Amino acid sequence: MATWKEDIIQALKNLGGKAHRSKLHKEVAKLRNGKLNNTWTQTIQRELETYSSDSVAYSGKEDIFYMAEGKGEGVWGLRKLDRNINLIEILKKISNGWIEYRNFCQSTSKSGASIKIKKSNHEIARLVEKDWPDSISINVDLKKYAIDSSVGKGNLVPGPWLTIMDKSITETAQEMYYIAYLFSRSAKKLYLSIAIAGTQFQDIYGISNEAVEKIEIFKNQFQQLFKYLKPENIIENIDLLEDNLNFEEPISGSSRNLLLLFEKGSFFSKEYDLTNLNKEELEYDLKNYIEIYDKIVSDPKSENFNIAAESLLTNIKKKNTTQIDFDYEIPDFKPKEKKLASSNKNIKSTAEQARTKRKTQDSKLIGKTGENYVVQYEKEKLKKLGLNDLVEKVYNHDDHREYPGWDITSFDQNGKKIFIEVKSAAKKKNIFNITSKEWDAAQSEKDNYFIYLVEDTLNNKIKIVAKIQNPAKHAKNNQIEVRISEYEIRLG
Repeated sequence: MATWKEDIIQALKNLGGKAHRSKLHKEVAKLRNGKLNNTWTQTIQRELETYSSDSVAYSGKEDIFYMAEGKGEGVWGLRKLDRNINLIEILKKISNGWIEYRNFCQSTSKSGASIKIKKSNHEIARLVEKDWPDSISINVDLKKYAIDSSVGKGNLVPGPWLTIMDKSITETAQEMYYIAYLFSRSAKKLYLSIAIAGTQFQDIYGISNEAVEKIEIFKNQFQQLFKYLKPENIIENIDLLEDNLNFEEPISGSSRNLLLLFEKGSFFSKEYDLTNLNKEELEYDLKNYIEIYDKIVSDPKSENFNIAAESLLTNIKKKNTTQIDFDYEIPDFKPKEKKLASSNKNIKSTAEQARTKRKTQDSKLIGKTGENYVVQYEKEKLKKLGLNDLVEKVYNHDDHREYPGWDITSFDQNGKKIFIEVKSAAKKKNIFNITSKEWDAAQSEKDNYFIYLVEDTLNNKIKIVAKIQNPAKHAKNNQIEVRISEYEIRLG
């Protein structure tokens, strides 16, 4: 007798590739000649969700079914069965309907007349955010890769995009690098590229010309490392802005720089003729770019990618320390009400280990900047406490190549020694690495051991956002998660 999965597949084929679960139940019942148990409808639902990446219950194995009309609608489809609309038709419809959709999204507010607000109740939004990723997923291993596409989160994006990301390094288009399909502002041009996330440069330099300049410098350096992977028939530069077109006013301001980050951060780019798309060519290119992307990800030269943006800061002006704030009380770390899982769990998969490792590497510049800030903060604190004799005794062990399990020895309000491990980041981060020596010191020093979390290390907003006293105690109470295999702490 066929398995439930096999019968569901056959039932959907019989029903034309998709159907509401009520019709699906009837068709499965026919296939099984009424030989059903008391929980057969629940079994069908379980099988649909187990083999669908649209579901939170997805097993990560075969991705067979999809929610044809979105979550909660009860309509299921067979992912690999030819759809009523194929990839070429999707791309052409997006291209042909994009300008009309932009007009549809025009703000009705007089003060915001130039603003375009994303509206989901339109065919183009569904094509971009549902049908396009579904059609791409047929040729992508969704256990290994994440797919994201967007017309915008709040405001409409200048041009729709889709990304394919190796889950071992990122699952968001704001980090690292990925394969990207990018439509131009008019959607009359379509590019396939390896793209570097602009947000990581924006976080350091702001939405500025400098961020655009830096991402282009780094793009050129990164591309040079992998020139041996360069595919055929590529172009040097892509044009997303389309300043020469007059269907709208040229894009300006911060929106322009955001689009330029996409434009200048893309390499190995191929442009498609949207009037002459070829199914075999699209499938071949996608397969080829995935192979190139895989080779970049696995190459040791790419391992420090996520700290490369900071390496371009060598010529940046020194911070004006008079603008940096030291006059505040560091907030104590407040655990979330819901306790985390046991702190002794091992990391579940090699992919997760790799992702954690790459996401949590910090550059020497970030680390050193954070340490220097904490030293100065501690000195200012002691001055305010009237403990002037201890100010010059605040000691940065790293300056002397000493590694006792913490970075800085300082003093509390009673003049008692405290031991501070500094964890620094260019932006907010809830995950960071801790070495075995640091963790041993945290366990032995108990209430005298602190972790200071420093954020915005690369601008004048630098600040200690929290201090964790006795992290070993928090771990014991499952208020922070320590994954021993990587010595990784999760705050929530």
